[in-house]
Amino acid sequence: MKFKTLIAIFIGALIVVFSLQNAESIDVRFFLWKVTASRVLIILGSFGFGILVGILLSAKRRLINTKTY
Repeated sequence: MKFKTLIAIFIGALIVVFSLQNAESIDVRFFLWKVTASRVLIILGSFGFGILVGILLSAKRRLINTKTY
């Protein structure tokens, strides 16, 4: 396996372990919006959103670099 893949798996495992150890319910407030959710869902959701943004930005950069004018 590639080194980057091993690092990604290791970081993912650390986040999962950390999330499972913080399972209590918390209130999340954003402007006028308020929701009660498990801390696990907040942590994993934030992590997943960050991965999605990184993938989209990487794909955009790759698409711009491969265009020939």
